[in-house]
Amino acid sequence: MIPLILSSMALSAIPIVGKTQSKVAKYAIPVLGIVVIGGVAYVGYKYLKKDEPPKLNENPNYDKSTINQVQALSIADRLYAAMVISGTDEEAIYEALTDLSYNDFVKVYEAFGRRQYSKFWGNEGDPLTSDKHHLITWLTNELSTEEIKAIEKTIPNLLSVGVGT
Repeated sequence: MIPLILSSMALSAIPIVGKTQSKVAKYAIPVLGIVVIGGVAYVGYKYLKKDEPPKLNENPNYDKSTINQVQALSIADRLYAAMVISGTDEEAIYEALTDLSYNDFVKVYEAFGRRQYSKFWGNEGDPLTSDKHHLITWLTNELSTEEIKAIEKTIPNLLSVGVGT
């Protein structure tokens, strides 16, 4: 809302510029207006851009999955519980992902689906600051690079699917 107010103020000041003799005002206010409009456009783009979940397929080069759908949903719910509140329970995430193969993770990823998450607050958020995101977005926002690399030792190429977060 504030960027919108600023842009309208900057744009409303443009007619005044024509009446002034100051070279600074003559050029600064239109440039400021363009910058504010660009900022509003960027914020709007980031807000409206949807987090498209990548399609993860089981990899025949890895061991077959050893978990069923109920187990996958249970693990997905444990991961959600570890990340949903402010303050991530990294140990719970490690425990949930320990002993999973890549193909097991694919089932957990599908069971997790898309759940409400605020990238801004780092928790479930509210309808204004959050959107539904897939598990990889949750993990990349909740864990540090080192923690992700530690998980990738167990589940190879886990987060290197080129997901925009």
